[in-house]
Amino acid sequence: MIPPKFREYARAFLNIAKKDNIRAKRALELKDYPECFFYSQQSVEKSVKAMLEVKLIYKKEHDIIAEASNNLQDLGEDLDIILNALDYLSSAWNMSRYPFFNGNSVTTPEEFVTEEMCVQGIKYSDEVIRIAENYLRKYGII
Repeated sequence: MIPPKFREYARAFLNIAKKDNIRAKRALELKDYPECFFYSQQSVEKSVKAMLEVKLIYKKEHDIIAEASNNLQDLGEDLDIILNALDYLSSAWNMSRYPFFNGNSVTTPEEFVTEEMCVQGIKYSDEVIRIAENYLRKYGII
């Protein structure tokens, strides 16, 4: 049985993930690509955290690839989608928020994050939210 606290966290993480997905789509419409990418990453991360709550795992940290890989094997092929999404979005998350060294120069998020990256990020966000919803339904959380 999943304790009430974990059920509440799972629902809360999923609700925030959906809002972050909407924020990402709005940012894409405004051509604010760094913001779009950031919110796509946040949406995927919170969707995965919602699923980890089913396993009684609460994570504040952003790096959750290992936890997902080790604890969500019951997702089958959907786990591959999640791991690909986390890898894609997490690897460039800092670059979407802060200036960074690129060779010998400083590159800003506006110079790095592209429309194509955002479109892919939103695609991953949509897929992972769908997976998380199905997973939470399976366990009677939503």
